[in-house]
Amino acid sequence: MTQPPSPFENLKHLAEQDNPTNRAKDVGRVLEAIPALQHWLREVRQGAVVEMRAEGMSHAEVGKELGLSRARAQQIAEGRTTGKRADSRTKADPGSPS
Repeated sequence: MTQPPSPFENLKHLAEQDNPTNRAKDVGRVLEAIPALQHWLREVRQGAVVEMRAEGMSHAEVGKELGLSRARAQQIAEGRTTGKRADSRTKADPGSPS
């Protein structure tokens, strides 16, 4: 088995289960939770960027600190995941990428 990406080493036990039924079920539950995890991680990152802005950093300074463009730092602060407003994602076709 391959190793999970570094932030997720604590999930390695899922791949090491002897029972394939339990392994498939447990991994399936984790896969189903990924959208909620992504949402939570975006909120945490947005909160950190907003906090950096509240401490007096400009979008350009935040972007430089995080290795992002000024525009991307601003998008994150505003809760946008792409060039579109975050609210428009819910109105998009569920099969389309966001």
